[in-house]
Amino acid sequence: MSIGILGGTFDPPHKAHVEISNRAIEQYDLSQIYFVPSKNPWQKDVSTTYIDRFNMTSLLVQDFNNIEVSNIEQLNENKTYTVDTLKKLSIPKDELYFILGADVAIDIKTWNRYEELEKLTNFLIAPRNHINEKLLYELFPFEYSLIEGEELDISSSNIRKSYENGVNLNSIIPEEVLNYISKNKLY
Repeated sequence: MSIGILGGTFDPPHKAHVEISNRAIEQYDLSQIYFVPSKNPWQKDVSTTYIDRFNMTSLLVQDFNNIEVSNIEQLNENKTYTVDTLKKLSIPKDELYFILGADVAIDIKTWNRYEELEKLTNFLIAPRNHINEKLLYELFPFEYSLIEGEELDISSSNIRKSYENGVNLNSIIPEEVLNYISKNKLY
């Protein structure tokens, strides 16, 4: 059984998260993907609470049998580090695939104790922001496999700006998530 992990702030979650996950499931025969909203991300500021981000992410994936949201970060009051989360999950390396975008992958050497990650997981990288594979190969220190498919150049920070400006986001965020954002006045 192979498990994929997609971590992030999910502030807000969007359809590209699901699309990348579905591609990973198909291309690498993963049986399950867990979205792991970080509670206290150390490299990003979040504009919403962990509970709101967890709830929005749960709404995003509610119709997908092989994608779930993990609450493993819920009790973490310290800064969230990927290496600690993967250790807590206790999934053998040969069954674990960590999914990340190329834009994040090229900065992995800035992550806390990033060297330990290679012992814990395999890496699946999705194309992002016109980052070519040569640059990825030069900057990403571990073996990886690419998730094939067209670039999905959607970022949560751009979504928040668009939402504040009244842009219709139905094509990239499911209605249930948009309703949650509106009802709870998140952005």
